[in-house]
Amino acid sequence: MPSRDEQIVLEELNQFPEQLLSRERSQAILEGVRKEGGRLQKVNKRRVYYGWMAKGLITCGLLLGFFWMKPFSDPVESTSGAALTPEEQKYFAAAQQAITTASGIEKNFTFAEIEKNEESFVVLTKDEEAWVYFKADTTEVIAVKATFAIHELTEPYQKYVETAREAYRVTKQPVNFETTEFYKRKDIAILSFDLDQDQDVDVDLSTNKVIDYTLNYNPKDADQKSLDIAQKALTRFTNKNDLSFTLAVKSSDEKEDRWTFHNEQERYEVEVGAKTGQVYDVRHVTEHKHIIIKSIDEAIPVTKPLIQDIFGIDTTGYKAYGGKDWGGYILRSDTPGKPRLSIKLFDRDVGTIYGIGIERD
Repeated sequence: MPSRDEQIVLEELNQFPEQLLSRERSQAILEGVRKEGGRLQKVNKRRVYYGWMAKGLITCGLLLGFFWMKPFSDPVESTSGAALTPEEQKYFAAAQQAITTASGIEKNFTFAEIEKNEESFVVLTKDEEAWVYFKADTTEVIAVKATFAIHELTEPYQKYVETAREAYRVTKQPVNFETTEFYKRKDIAILSFDLDQDQDVDVDLSTNKVIDYTLNYNPKDADQKSLDIAQKALTRFTNKNDLSFTLAVKSSDEKEDRWTFHNEQERYEVEVGAKTGQVYDVRHVTEHKHIIIKSIDEAIPVTKPLIQDIFGIDTTGYKAYGGKDWGGYILRSDTPGKPRLSIKLFDRDVGTIYGIGIERD
């Protein structure tokens, strides 16, 4: 029976290759509600533009399954159909009333399904344009979500629309919202505004402040200090000085907002802390023959000077876990406060590297 520490390491190793999946935020938030038994939690949105990064690179046996509309942990019942049962009538009406009460906006939604387990019921429209989360066997509302066209918003909401527009304007791109998503639970209410390419801005209705965002910039309009740090890290990692970025993405994060610089055609990216300038991740999805790890014994000595140079982290005293069959390595230290590092392999047979990053807690 593996120890708890060994189990943690195995869970980390099971994440190779890193799962890079885009997802519709309202579904993720809904799943967060389901998994937390009614406590709608803020979802850490890691926006992605490179599904191809993970595809075809490594065929490791286990992938981390991000909470992407997984079934309930308990047995679930779903009901839908043209002829409404008394229960459906009751909950569909309660859901409509819950949205109207929460938002103060009169809009009719066509609810089509009830999903339930022992602790909770969720009532959804077929396209999940709206959902309401109830405590099981009651009409006590836990959380609601509803999509509104911008022209459907009443006057009190216009100030939030302007706040979101101002957030987007810093990127120097056209701002034309068509819809917004309203979320409310007991302790928070937000409006979420999306643009194309997985951009979003969430505005807290109690403060009229942006509390979460992902914004795209032309690299020339991004923070130049962060851009220079990213360029240096990429040059050091690839051993090439002629690579440039085509897209800069700034996103919120619980610990530190991040800049992620991409080249969408050449498939490389670098993630940098917006305040500290700390490099958090660097990767180039190609075979780096000058960085080869032949065995687990080489994982630390081969990468040590590179990690010191790019990340400013001394891996003396670290231990390596994983291997080619896992698609990479986890480097961990027993010293409190030392970050974990992940090394991602491009070619498992050869041991060439395509990415090194600091693991998120």
